[in-house]
Amino acid sequence: MDTLLYLEELALIRPDGRFKAQLCLGGRTYPYEDTEALSILHEQELAYYRKLQYKRKHSFVLGRYCAKQAISAYTRMAEPQLGQIWVQPGVFQQPVIMLPRIEPLQITITHCDHIAASVAFPEAPPLGIDLEKIDGANVSAIESQITTSEKQMIADTSLDYEVALTMLWTSKESLSKILKTGLMTPLPVYEINHMDIKQDRIVTSYTNFAQYSTVSFRVGHHMCSITHPKRTEFNVNIAEIQRLFGSSRAVDVR
Repeated sequence: MDTLLYLEELALIRPDGRFKAQLCLGGRTYPYEDTEALSILHEQELAYYRKLQYKRKHSFVLGRYCAKQAISAYTRMAEPQLGQIWVQPGVFQQPVIMLPRIEPLQITITHCDHIAASVAFPEAPPLGIDLEKIDGANVSAIESQITTSEKQMIADTSLDYEVALTMLWTSKESLSKILKTGLMTPLPVYEINHMDIKQDRIVTSYTNFAQYSTVSFRVGHHMCSITHPKRTEFNVNIAEIQRLFGSSRAVDVR
């Protein structure tokens, strides 16, 4: 299967313990054949797949492909059969893994156009991931959802405006996935109150959810955000991800 695939095991280090998680990013510019989809999707997922419009089919399969690669790598399946893994929507449309396993395992998934990402992680340290294309066409929609304080915070930095807006959006989306609220909660509740701009990433924190923090970085023409408990430390090989998926700079400035 000709899909660009990146897998990385993450060490989640906390003051009281250590956990692992499995990150997966995938990219594919041309559509999946139905025969390929059959090899990836569980029979329960196929019914949903067949109802989707053409463009959504590609994104859905790529998202499930990344999720199942992450699950397979996390559980160290000797010969992973992706079609045997069922990722079922929960009551809030959050992904739920339906697979016999030794330990409770969760998955967070995101997909946009021709790129997808996923993280498989244990029950104890919750994680959320989101990515979105950096696109001027999204500026007005995102501007309408950010607070006055966030607008001023962006104005006080040297970040490219479209990059900063996309980072705010993906940060909030990834937090909402941890909280299992999606975007059903008013977005000002997820207000970001601090940005720490580093060479290859942006680290943010929240007004109403001080227990969480988010790491955001470029993946080609997209911004990717991973939200995690603030006292959980981990490192992502951003340089290698950018080598594979493109982007000369992780953080664009004006």
